[in-house]
Amino acid sequence: MIDFWESLLHTLSALAIVLVLMGVVAMAARRLMSHRLGQGGRHQLIRVVASGHIAPRKTIALVSVAGEYLIVGATATDLVPLGRVSDSARVEELLASVAPGAFSSTASLPQSAFTSWLHSLSANVVQRDKEHHGGL
Repeated sequence: MIDFWESLLHTLSALAIVLVLMGVVAMAARRLMSHRLGQGGRHQLIRVVASGHIAPRKTIALVSVAGEYLIVGATATDLVPLGRVSDSARVEELLASVAPGAFSSTASLPQSAFTSWLHSLSANVVQRDKEHHGGL
């Protein structure tokens, strides 16, 4: 008869080896995927620069993707591209107005600055649409 304790020790050691290998593979995959998605290092490829809530479960966010600024509307189920910001200097000016160290990739700009900037941006878009479509 096979010794019970020897068999148990063999089974538990095999299980421990498999669990350690799974952990190593998971850590390697996480490290590789974070670099691939631009999350590794100091500079992120994609980051939320600012966001503002406009209704329950509805927000507008300013997102930086590879140096371009995009405006995105977010609901509970959808992300809607609202446009691109062509005036990067204005965005940088708004970011500089935030106290140094108080801004992180998940922090929001002060509500009044972001709201007034969005308002002026939307007024410019409406004006361009009127000029483009002949005042319709």
